[in-house]
Amino acid sequence: MRTIFKGLIIIAVVLAIVLPLASSNPDGLEATMEKVGLEENPVYQAPLDYGETWGQSVIMGLLGIGLTFVVGYGLAKLAKGA
Repeated sequence: MRTIFKGLIIIAVVLAIVLPLASSNPDGLEATMEKVGLEENPVYQAPLDYGETWGQSVIMGLLGIGLTFVVGYGLAKLAKGA
């Protein structure tokens, strides 16, 4: 279990360092949609945003990593017990 927490801390540090390097330019699909004049009509609207500032983005990234870990760990425990 201690190794798992070390791994989560390493992921959090890498996230905090790499996050400012992320591009703010749209990806290929979004750029093509903008050129053609199409608008995005999402079927599902996410309840949380990535955040506008570096700090908000780090917090949301950590929240996402934590939730993913908890769900994955729980499913692994359930599968192991079954």
